[in-house]
Amino acid sequence: MKSLVDVVYGKTDASQPVSESLAVSTQTGVKVAAVAILGATLGVSKASKFAEEAANLVTDKEFLGELESEIGLPKSGETEDEFVVRAKEAMFKMLQGKLK
Repeated sequence: MKSLVDVVYGKTDASQPVSESLAVSTQTGVKVAAVAILGATLGVSKASKFAEEAANLVTDKEFLGELESEIGLPKSGETEDEFVVRAKEAMFKMLQGKLK
């Protein structure tokens, strides 16, 4: 089974690097969402700074390794949707702790 870091920074095969496209698209998505959600409240400048920090964090190899350790493997009888919800909750808690 591939690790989370391998998924984000690995390759699908020898000729197709995923790392740049997946990491970059993840960072871009986080930045756009954070500025859209927080821009009116914090102002564009502060929201952009926060978005940059959050985007860098969620694609950081160390953070991904910690997240994978926190999540673990799917539990017996756990559906894919339940696993994703549990993973999102774990990521949110980690982000809260690191972005204070």
